[in-house]
Amino acid sequence: MPAQQLQILDTGLTLGGKPWRLMGGAFHYARVPRQYWRDRFSKLIELGCNTVETYGFWNAHEPHPGKFTFEGMLDAVAFVELAGEMGLKVIYRPGPYACAEWDMGGLPWWLINEPGMAIRCCHPAYLKAVERYWTELMSRLDPLQASRGGPIIAMQIENEYGYFGNDHAYLAWLRDLLRKLGIDVPLFTSDGTWQKLTIANGGLDGTLRTANFGSKAAERLEALRHFQPDGPLVCMEFWVGWFDVWRSGKHSTRPAEECAKELDDLLALNASATIYMFQGGTNWGFSAGGNLSEQFQPFVTSYDYDALLDEAGDITPKFDACREVIHKHFSIDRPNRTFTPVRKVAYGQLKLTESLSLEDALPSLSAPVQSPVPLTMEQLGNGHGFVVYRTQLPAIYRGESLVLRGMHDWCHVRLNGQTLTTWYRNDEQPKIPIEFDTPVAALEIIVHNLARSNFGHRMLEPKGLTQGVFVGPHRHDERAIFNWTHHALPLVTQPKLPFTSQNEVSGPAFYRGSLSITNEPADTFLRLLSFNLGCVFINGFNIGRYWNVGPQMTLYVPAPMLRQGENEIVIFEAVGSGNAVVEFVAKPELDRA
Repeated sequence: MPAQQLQILDTGLTLGGKPWRLMGGAFHYARVPRQYWRDRFSKLIELGCNTVETYGFWNAHEPHPGKFTFEGMLDAVAFVELAGEMGLKVIYRPGPYACAEWDMGGLPWWLINEPGMAIRCCHPAYLKAVERYWTELMSRLDPLQASRGGPIIAMQIENEYGYFGNDHAYLAWLRDLLRKLGIDVPLFTSDGTWQKLTIANGGLDGTLRTANFGSKAAERLEALRHFQPDGPLVCMEFWVGWFDVWRSGKHSTRPAEECAKELDDLLALNASATIYMFQGGTNWGFSAGGNLSEQFQPFVTSYDYDALLDEAGDITPKFDACREVIHKHFSIDRPNRTFTPVRKVAYGQLKLTESLSLEDALPSLSAPVQSPVPLTMEQLGNGHGFVVYRTQLPAIYRGESLVLRGMHDWCHVRLNGQTLTTWYRNDEQPKIPIEFDTPVAALEIIVHNLARSNFGHRMLEPKGLTQGVFVGPHRHDERAIFNWTHHALPLVTQPKLPFTSQNEVSGPAFYRGSLSITNEPADTFLRLLSFNLGCVFINGFNIGRYWNVGPQMTLYVPAPMLRQGENEIVIFEAVGSGNAVVEFVAKPELDRA
């Protein structure tokens, strides 16, 4: 047996044949700049942890069918190798479903286009897609297993499946596929332990069950013991914080003392644990997920999570409190190491001197697509960003009112270039009167996908205008508007646009400016002073979505995304800005006052 191979016995865990206890921390390589991984690992070791736990997000690694990416922040191999080099073990959670407040729970949007698709079960098309992804992923991770001398000591099958369904044949198929692909480290499942169905349906006989919770450890582990009388007790996700929702009005926090006490109670039971999250990081681009149950809840760009390290990677009081607990239970006797806070600079205000209206940008962004009915974002071949819908209304439509059915998730409606309304799906649909004095009116509807649900049974919801556009006094008596032109604006990568120096644009537009940095770049936070909703590119990279409803009012800009000299800032604003000025500040604003 290799010296560092993990075994799961009835009496507990062993590593290399010796009794061993897992103390881990979670952070996801896709959410943290690669240049900062070493720093985060150092702080994890100082916390007293022996293991890092991470997800591989399927939709990040396979953004389009059969097209894989493992570069930059998505270099899973480099992440695992660096962890091993620094003396950490790795628990890798390959999904295929992750949850993790990530868009569609890590499942790729293009699954929606498969007719009759059913996810997280033995649906043939779904299994075929999973096998293609895992074949690529495991070919890279296979050499990094502990059985080959690498740092990966265990992998998870699916994630919290007990919340979703009862297809045990699906879980067994995933297990068997991992073995077929050469994965021979121990496997496990993880679920909540509040309901017996969750624990029963989420587990797989012969595979270690673990629990996810953030309090009342004795109760949670007792419920786990009912289904797993023997073996180690493991809390795979010990929750120390929570996520933030757009328009919630506040940044979610949890007192450090409370977290430390609950962790102390958990470790006093001789259980193993992984802290979720050690560092949350950032939902770059449009990667943030959401909840979709009674009401839609899209998550903000920051995944600060009120974790032990903040979004910029700095030590928090929660880190200090938990470090004391972990050092006590693991008999770590050494002086506490201090860490210099990450350098941050307020670069000040910046005037964006170039602009381009959406109208002038469209030819450079996408080819028009014609259809009698409005097409969804997925039907247009894209999973993220925006869709521009356009049609012409003759004079007979004067005095009517528009009705948008199945609008997901946010829209800006204009007629002849003038704003009629901006509407968010959680609000009551506004009355949208059609009034114009031209022979024909140009109707434009810009729809934005704020997030795909990462939990539950509505993850396959299409985005855009999904049920049509109508006029009429009553739903039974509505008349459809046909003949639409579509422009898809995925904006996952920065488009090449013919900017001009003219800044006299109104309505939706792109803005560009240059931030000059004379010294070595530092972390900073971008505040959008007079912008409404859109996304920001820094030197070509989409750092995320902004929305002036809060609670998040700044976007994190890490130093590795900047450079000494000139830095290009490009913003797409979907409503319009009266003053194209932004500000780089030294502190985040995650809790709008």
